[in-house]
Amino acid sequence: MLPFLKEIPNLTKSFAQKRTNCLLFNYDELMRSLKTISGLIGQIANLSRPPVIFAGVISHRSLSELKSKMKNNLILAGSNGFEIDGSGFSWAFPQLGFIRHQLEQLVGTITLEIGPAWTKHNAKITGVELSISIPSNDRYIVNILSPMIRRALSGSLLSAQQTTDKIQVSPTVHWDKQMLVRKIVDLLPHESGLSPVIYYFGSEISDEPAFRAANLYGYSVLLRENIGRKTNARYYLRNNHELNKMLIWLNAI
Repeated sequence: MLPFLKEIPNLTKSFAQKRTNCLLFNYDELMRSLKTISGLIGQIANLSRPPVIFAGVISHRSLSELKSKMKNNLILAGSNGFEIDGSGFSWAFPQLGFIRHQLEQLVGTITLEIGPAWTKHNAKITGVELSISIPSNDRYIVNILSPMIRRALSGSLLSAQQTTDKIQVSPTVHWDKQMLVRKIVDLLPHESGLSPVIYYFGSEISDEPAFRAANLYGYSVLLRENIGRKTNARYYLRNNHELNKMLIWLNAI
């Protein structure tokens, strides 16, 4: 991997050309690594100058939740990219409504079987995922919950993974961040018939497919110097200080 800050002089040329540039950031990763994110998001939003430069965030949170927190000039990819909203375009996964309906049905089933108080405290839908907390010492709940969820999900677009303290329900349909990046490329303006230059910043395992796509269209940047695993990212920013330095520089162009 190469230090991304050394590429900044080359970015000046790219930004000066009449070609679409798009910077995409893993919002959830930034939330985990920063004490406060509002200032950084403000800098990312200031980068966005359609139709030449776009900036956006990707999150497991729903699009409506992202819209309540962000400026409207950002590309917002909610529910891990199942729904996208940008300046002059929007898109949703064709089966998104059906997936959400099935998640809500499952919560309704749990409510009927176990009770509204328990469900409200332990089951939460975020984007297109349902997280169910299961106290390991409550075998009665576990014995009811596991087979009930298996029955409810039979023939649905959802599947469940269970650990000692949680059941995670998510869509079975094939969709990942590589497809997300390609979809955003399709939605963005293609100046003079040229594909947009993509800059993708992240560090989660789920970002690896996005790195592969970004390598085809521009730059894949790991938001740390050492991830402790093999990665598809070709560049890195050492820490949040370098990320902030990059954003300040780009905002000054």
